[in-house]
This record gives sequence, C-alpha cells and structure tokens, in this order.
Amino acid sequence: MEKLVTAFRRFASDEAKNNSPLYEYWCERIITNEQLLNLIMHIPETQPKPNLFFGSVQYLSAQKDTQLKRIFENPNEVNLEESFQLLLGFCTQHSDELLHLFQTKYVQTNEVQRASYLYPIFSEIAEEAKLPLSLLEIGTSAGLLLNLDGYRYEIEQEPPISFGNENSPLTIIAKNYGTPITSVKSLNISHRIGIDLNIIDLQDSDEFLWLKSLIWPEQIIRRENLEKARSIHRQYSKFLLTGDFRKLLPPLFDNHVLKSSQIIIFHTHVANQFSVTLKSELLSLLQQLSHIQSIYHIYNNMEDKDLHVDFINAGITKNVKILENTDGHGKFFRWNQPLK
Repeated sequence: MEKLVTAFRRFASDEAKNNSPLYEYWCERIITNEQLLNLIMHIPETQPKPNLFFGSVQYLSAQKDTQLKRIFENPNEVNLEESFQLLLGFCTQHSDELLHLFQTKYVQTNEVQRASYLYPIFSEIAEEAKLPLSLLEIGTSAGLLLNLDGYRYEIEQEPPISFGNENSPLTIIAKNYGTPITSVKSLNISHRIGIDLNIIDLQDSDEFLWLKSLIWPEQIIRRENLEKARSIHRQYSKFLLTGDFRKLLPPLFDNHVLKSSQIIIFHTHVANQFSVTLKSELLSLLQQLSHIQSIYHIYNNMEDKDLHVDFINAGITKNVKILENTDGHGKFFRWNQPLK
C-alpha cells in the first residue's frame, strides 16, 4: 500500500501539477482513501497505476450518462471536492467494470507531440548515415509517431525554426530550451514498423476512445492533435506487429528486410513498464543484432528520464546525444549537439 501511495503522490507533484488540477486534487484525496486504494491495488504491477486508473475511469464514464462524464468534459468549471465525491461514488457503483478494465487495458498514450524532438534527431541521423531510414518503434500503440514526417513543426527558440510537412493539417508546437536547432532536413523513410503487445486500431471507435481517455481532461490541444493525427494516419503505409519485441525483432534482421537503410529503434515513455530483466534483455538483443546491421537506439526511462541516442555497431554501444529533462508530452525539450 505504501508503494501505491508513493506512486500517486509522485504523480500529483511531478506530472499533474500545473497540467491537470483535477487529477492533482484527486491524487491527494486518493492517498488517504482506503476504499479507492484497495480498488487500485488490483492494477497489474507492470502498469503505471495512476495513468491506468484515471484512464479507465474516464473511458468508462464516457460511455455512461453520469455527472462524472460532465466533469471530464468541463474540468475547469468544477468544485474539486464535489468532483472527488462523484469519483468515489462512480468507482463504488462500477467497481466490477473497472476491475475488468484494469486487467484488459494498457497505458498506451500515443503522444504525437514527442515527434517535436524525434524529427530533428532522425534528421541528424539521416545526415550522418547518408541512407534512407527504417523506423522501428517498440510500444508503438497506434503507430502515430511512425508518421512524424506527415506533421508540421514550429519550434519556439531564438531564432524560431519550422520544418516538416508544410501542408499538414497538424502543426506541433514545442519549446527548445537548449542549443538552438539551426537546420532540419526532410526525411527519407523506407520502412515504418511498430511493435506492441496490443496494437490500437484507430478506425475502431472503442479503441480510439481508449486513447482519448488516456489524455488528461484539461489538455484540449492534446485531444485536438490526436484527432488530426488520426486523419493523417491512413495516408502512411506501415507494418504494425503484435507481440514481444524479443521475438519480432530478430527476423527483421535475419531476413535483411531493412538492408540498405539506417535502422532506428526507438521507444519513448515505454521502458518504465519494463522489468529490470527485460531492459537488460533489450540492450543485449540490440548488441547482438548490431553484428548484422548497425542500429541507432533512442529511448528514455531505461535508467533515467533523459532522452538518450546511442549508436550500436558490431556489439559496441556509443552514446552520441542526450536531451535532458525532456517533457513527457513533448511540450518542451533541451537540444544538445552530438557528444564527441
């Protein structure tokens, strides 16, 4: 129970604060409410409990005509204590349905705004490799980050810079607090491959509702971005594979499917759901596969929250870039030049 209380306390202070007053307040009340804590205890250890709990409540309430549904629709116009009492009553009435969701749903936030820092990283890699790119995303959810060249970008820095698809209906805006980015070239992507234990089908209204339910109530722009990214998604051909990356990655290398391209394997805010053993197995697997073809590995939450860019070739790993304290939803990042 103490571990659960710590998770909600950390979520309130590190994530919800200044982003979601509703979730911040609910966290503060949940940690003193034994009934809700006993319910939330049933969420699997592999899942971030606050995220899955709030997502499940929002998802379930969206399908019922209740006062709680209206709280989610207008979170800035509520009495916080009254909203918590509505949450408590809803969870009491629908505990069985929530327990089912805890066992059948996954936290799969497909945050397209993270492309704001991935795109310039990929551009830098392409310039160095002089090859088309093969993108392989672990924990791809619906695969929206595999379409990152279909979006337009405005980076707030001095001087500002824009890049990407100028005709895109989706413009991603982010702040760069680090070294100014001076040039970002267009991407030549030959393969787009996503791997997930549970691929989200954006054409399925129920699965799309689940993705929307993982977005915090006050974050209207995130919802709008998801809607626009959904309309772009079908324009890009990709392979979305369901299963364990440990089994799905090796055949892609063994069959030389990705030959004559630079492979980039990336995952953002996914490894926090990996066990220590699984993290070790991923790194070991990438070193083995790099004897067949070199790999750029882009990730966070393996050991810390910083975004790392590693180059792996012939079993040797070299860290080439680190972006420190990158915002989890891609609102800001701190650009660094490659490490020497």
